[in-house]
Amino acid sequence: MAEMLGRYRIDGRLGEGAMADVFRAFDPGIGRTVAIKVLKPEYGRDPELGERFLREARAAGALNHPNIATVYDVGEADGVAYIAMELIEGQPLDTLLLAQGRLPYERVLALGQQLASALDYAHRAGVVHRDVKPSNILLSADGRTAKLLDFGVARIGDIDVSGTEGRLARTQVGQMIGTPRYMSPEQALGIPVDQRSDLFSLGAVLYEMVTGKVAFPGMGLATLAIQIAQERVEPIARSAADCPPGLRFVIDKLLAKKPEQRFADGHAVYEALTREIAATAEAAPGRRGLPLKIKLPLALVTVTAIALVASVSSILGRQQRTLEHMAIVSGGSIAAFVTGNTAVLAADNAGLAPEQQDWTSLQAFVASASRDQEIRDMVVADTGGIVRAADDAKLIGTRYRRTAGEAAIGSNASVTAAPDRGKGAGLRFVRPIRYAGAEFGTVDLVLRRTALDAAIDNARMLLTVLSLVIMGVVLVIGYLSGAMVARPLARLRKALDEAAKSDFALRISHRRRDEFGAAFDAFNRAAAAVEPHLAGTGAQADIAMRATRVVPSARLAA
Repeated sequence: MAEMLGRYRIDGRLGEGAMADVFRAFDPGIGRTVAIKVLKPEYGRDPELGERFLREARAAGALNHPNIATVYDVGEADGVAYIAMELIEGQPLDTLLLAQGRLPYERVLALGQQLASALDYAHRAGVVHRDVKPSNILLSADGRTAKLLDFGVARIGDIDVSGTEGRLARTQVGQMIGTPRYMSPEQALGIPVDQRSDLFSLGAVLYEMVTGKVAFPGMGLATLAIQIAQERVEPIARSAADCPPGLRFVIDKLLAKKPEQRFADGHAVYEALTREIAATAEAAPGRRGLPLKIKLPLALVTVTAIALVASVSSILGRQQRTLEHMAIVSGGSIAAFVTGNTAVLAADNAGLAPEQQDWTSLQAFVASASRDQEIRDMVVADTGGIVRAADDAKLIGTRYRRTAGEAAIGSNASVTAAPDRGKGAGLRFVRPIRYAGAEFGTVDLVLRRTALDAAIDNARMLLTVLSLVIMGVVLVIGYLSGAMVARPLARLRKALDEAAKSDFALRISHRRRDEFGAAFDAFNRAAAAVEPHLAGTGAQADIAMRATRVVPSARLAA
């Protein structure tokens, strides 16, 4: 091979095909690196084959699709036919399959969707590829994009089989267009093909991607032809149990022996794969899900529990603040009453010398008031900070001290949480003793909050019980609702299972007037539409079976 081919500089070999070699080349005119496919010398000597190579390459050059390798130039140089096309940095699909085996079904769906789109575009342009196979599919470096190439055996629409065009369309004696292992039954039988032949080949490629095995493993050409035309492929589930049923259906339909049983066109395949991608994205991963009659109540209870926790927490917080406010108001009234009763006695003693002061009546009042169950501690101190009356007689005559963190807030009074001194928690009220505009001491009163805490705990318990009752009711309702939905679904599923065995010779009887009734009616309509076709197919098969039984007898008689 010369270093230059026309205006292209040949930089190295990329690969070799059955009829052509592929080289990396550079077009100095526009500064672009390309891949050049050159017809092999033994084929290049055939002018008809060379003309066909160029003609059909020009047909491919008219295609412009993101998943079809772009053809830049077609021509002859030094008597050598060539095609200059887009250089794709990546690897052929067959190389990847050889190294990796089966691919994840998510990747198969994505790549299959691209290939279906490319074939649909080509078919709408009137080009049938006729050689779809893994080696004609290039994957980008990241493996996410597929490019269909090598339309070298493609033909434009239905060409006239007479005259020169007919002679050019014919292949050499005994040679079939397309790689045998991926041929359609039409190609194997030598009958005319259309775009549905490419769809069969696409099905064979998808089958290999999903299972890691070729769809038709025969070695000889005759064996392959029989397998392709007559034998069913090994079920996908045996080699790829994780393959979704929807993808298995698409591949099985693509591999149907009769063209009319396949998808009508590439767009239908594209839509089917798109639906399967959406269904796969929505499907929950992991093990089989819980039954609906269990899943529905659990979901309802979970949502209800979240709502109740938020609501009960908010209600308890508001109720606790309300009860505490009521306790503070009540305690403030008691503190005001005590302060008012001690003011006169404190004022009288304040005007006397210390040895003349008499605090006996004040102590008697404090002792009497402290018998109230709501009062935990009471201390009355004079202006000098000396305790003159207290519920605990040991404190009388000592210096009045406030516990750290319990200082009065403001000049008139304060309310703080009193420490637990073995008598239970309480609310502390500190008020100055005023009489006639003068201050004569301090009243330090602590009220028990036992009743307040009991009321809060009781409210919390009642709300908790109410929440449990509500969740129990929701659980029962959810279970019954799930059961109501599960029963008609089970009936519909059973009818569908039986329909496959009875050729849809059954109907669902019901008196429902809801959505399930409409679903049952839709099933009955579908069964009524399908049953006659299946019955006709069965009758034809029966006639064929009888014919096969009669023919040998006739031969024996002859």
